[in-house]
Amino acid sequence: MKEYYFAIIKFPLLVSLSLVILTGSFFGIALGSYFKLGLSLWDTVLYTALFIVLVVLIFSWILNLISTHRKIQPSSMAIYAKWMLFHVFYYIAKALGKITFQKDIDLQESFLNFNNEIVLSAAANISHRNILLLLPHCLQRSDCDVRITSDINSCKDCGRCDITDIKILADKYQVKAAVATGGSLARKLIKDLNPDVIVAVACHRDLIAGVRDTWKVPIYAVLNERPKGPCFETTVSTKTIEFAIKKFQ
Repeated sequence: MKEYYFAIIKFPLLVSLSLVILTGSFFGIALGSYFKLGLSLWDTVLYTALFIVLVVLIFSWILNLISTHRKIQPSSMAIYAKWMLFHVFYYIAKALGKITFQKDIDLQESFLNFNNEIVLSAAANISHRNILLLLPHCLQRSDCDVRITSDINSCKDCGRCDITDIKILADKYQVKAAVATGGSLARKLIKDLNPDVIVAVACHRDLIAGVRDTWKVPIYAVLNERPKGPCFETTVSTKTIEFAIKKFQ
């Protein structure tokens, strides 16, 4: 249980710890230089610029932490916070994770959970009509006679994989469901359908790539299970998918 909890908080913990280390290092070096040699004009300019960058990072991170509990207003501020999350804080956590020998898969899962909390908070009390359920092709059985490339309704409902249950969910809640065979098709589907929010099912790597490529679109990530290895007859919790759909409707 402790390992699971730590896996959930790993990403925000690594970012917070990184900022603490950066803050401590900055003041240690700056004050050390001041008391030892004094500061020249150029030193003052440099330390002032670094201090401003540090303040911006801390403010942006606090904004992201707040966004996991409430919707950020105005929308421009929310977009800025998401940009910082995907283009700055993700790499900060990844760098410290490498230094401290953290598993990439745990960090990715924690990052996806953190993003999910932000997406749910932003969607609270808002009814979304245009929801896209985006699925990976590997949910199908490898020996299936029907190759579903986009339209989930091509499924013949044999019940040997999770596609049948997901199709029932899509019909029940009247949401669009599509299968993407790769990142290019996924991006095309998103562009063509222009959804308000996406519930995406995939593995860690593909979800990370997807949410970062289309970071402006709210994406709730659902990790699939790989009992037979990656990209081969994977499964997914339909209860988790249903939970997400109900949250957005």
